[in-house]
Formats: sequence, C-alpha cells, structure tokens
Amino acid sequence: MRILSIDSSLGTQVTALDAGPARGDRAPEVLAAVGQDSPRAHAESLGPMLAQVLGHPRVADRPLDAVVAATGPAPFTGLRAGLVTARTVGRARSIPVHGIPSLDAVARLALDRLGAEQAAGRGAGRGAASAPVVLVATDARRGEVYAARYRARGADDVERLDPLSVLPPARALELGPFDLVAGSGCALHPELGRAPAGAPAAAVLVSGDAAAQARLALARLDRGEQLGTEPIYLRHADVHMPSSRKRVS
Repeated sequence: MRILSIDSSLGTQVTALDAGPARGDRAPEVLAAVGQDSPRAHAESLGPMLAQVLGHPRVADRPLDAVVAATGPAPFTGLRAGLVTARTVGRARSIPVHGIPSLDAVARLALDRLGAEQAAGRGAGRGAASAPVVLVATDARRGEVYAARYRARGADDVERLDPLSVLPPARALELGPFDLVAGSGCALHPELGRAPAGAPAAAVLVSGDAAAQARLALARLDRGEQLGTEPIYLRHADVHMPSSRKRVS
C-alpha cells in the first residue's frame, strides 16, 4: 500500500511511504520525504515539495493508494493549505483521503522516544511501572498551546486522554499526571520544561509528523475507523475579512 502523507501544522512535510501488501507490525517504509520549517511558506512550498516527492524514482514507479493529511489543531492558513492539497491529489488520482489530528502524531513520536530510552535503561517517572502518559503541547500562537495527554494504544497508535484544547501553558500542565512533555510549545514556553513532578521535556519539538500520522492512519483503518478530513481549528482565524468597505472622501 502506497501512501502520500502531508502535514502542514507548523512547517510543511510531504512524505511517501510503502506499507507493503501485509504490513503486520512493521512500520511503513519511507520512500521519499521533504520538509521545510517556515510556518508561513505553505502555499509556495507545497507544490514544489509535492512534485519532488511524487517524481522520486521510488515513488513514481507505482500508483498511490491513499493520502493522509494532518487535520490540526493548527493555525488556519497552513492547515487549510495542506488539506486542500491532500484533497486535490485524492480527487485527481481517485484515491481516498484520510485525516489524522496533528497532536496524535506528536504523541506517537514521543512515546516511541520514551520507549527507546526505557529499553536502554534511561527511563524514569511513572512510565517505568505503568503505561506512560505524554502531554503534547504545540504552538497555538497568542501565548497559548494546543494540548492534550496521550498514552500508547499498541505499537502504532495512541489513545487521547483529554479533549483537544487551546489554553495557556500553565493550564496545560494542570490537565492531569503525565511522564513527559512533547511538542513545539516546549521550545516557546520554558514553564513546560519545568513541569510538576519533574516530568522532562521530550526532544520531540514538532507540531506534527507526516510519517507518524501514516502509521496512525493504518492502525485505525485496520480497525475499520472512519478518518474524516474536517480541519480542527479550536478558534477563529487570525485574519478576518472587513465587514464593509471604507468610505473614501
């Protein structure tokens, strides 16, 4: 199964993956990937990045089977650009388009990192004795973060423990107990790195991840879930059209 995965939650990522005819517990193989970090260059970057990935020799040799796109929560303009691109590719190639919340992908990356550290004997906190919990906090601008807590659901999925919210960093820390903090909010709000109970900030400082969201999509599709592509904004856009024309004297 060939998947094109697009994330535009903060910067832009376009990734093509091969899940194989019978994936089992094997993670999808990344065939080609390209990304850029600017949170304001989605419109001009998505077209060239898409062409680069789809034109890669390892991708162009076989047709795509599905598209996966990040649904947020994320700032309005970037999220919209990624979803429109994903839907356009889906329509043009007559393949399904599936949506995955951006914070879910960050949680999966963080839990992978925590599991690797525990396996190497460096794990600490509640996760050593019980299922670890990660607080994901990504940049929502205006001094706020998008936040929710997660724990693992098998090797490729996550279970969300709270509703997706937009709130000040201090309130995100009050959502409940957790073992580590992950997400781009950690780099912007130092208080997230000084979380209660000594929970460490994870090295996963992103707002989404195209490869991880493909893993989540495959796990959820295997369970027969419907993965809608409606964007999750949580608040109104930063830019508003004027309600009336100004008079010129």
